[in-house]
Amino acid sequence: MARALGIPEAARMIGWAIFAIMALVIFGLLAWSARLGKPALMLVAAALFIAAAGYAWQGEPGLAGAPAADKPQEMAPDTLFASERMRFLNHYGETGIALGTADAFHRFGEDEASAWLLRNAIAKRPADVDLRVGYAHALFVLARSRMTPAVILAFDRADRVARPDNPAPAYFRGLACLEAGDFDGANQAWRALRAGLPSGSPWIAIMDARLELLGLLRQRAEQGGAPTR
Repeated sequence: MARALGIPEAARMIGWAIFAIMALVIFGLLAWSARLGKPALMLVAAALFIAAAGYAWQGEPGLAGAPAADKPQEMAPDTLFASERMRFLNHYGETGIALGTADAFHRFGEDEASAWLLRNAIAKRPADVDLRVGYAHALFVLARSRMTPAVILAFDRADRVARPDNPAPAYFRGLACLEAGDFDGANQAWRALRAGLPSGSPWIAIMDARLELLGLLRQRAEQGGAPTR
């Protein structure tokens, strides 16, 4: 085969065969052992499709190998959102899979794919507030940590979908402001949220702690220290 097709072509065909086998094994295991629903399997299929597109675009199996140390592949660090969503947003079922996959895309520098995945998940479940919050933050990351009109609109839509007793959109809007280094915006969003909480809400203690931390970060920034991102 290598003589008939040439080394690069044969290597590419072998690479595609290996990729296809791995994709089928992964998809089959998730469908059978994990027993994921159709929407979740569609997300997995989307991730495999993106991986295949990346291989078709940049894959060169015929090239000579090189030591791994010559080309270090660094993953992006998790955002504040990635850690906070595990506390305050749904991380189970199809919503959790979508949010977790979007975080994984970000770590590999695929921020457009992250936003695309969540946008398509919202199209299937438009009333899912957690997905809308995740999408707003994905747009924020894609905009290089700036609160653009598109990011603000996405948070506004999450607010409109959320129940009155769900403070997640307001909380994560403030968190995005904090990630952007906008202490005034974070303070405004969180104080408005704190003021609107009903008596006895479990979020009261959470917001008091966050506002105290925000005050310390703000004081540190005013004294010349770099803000914690």
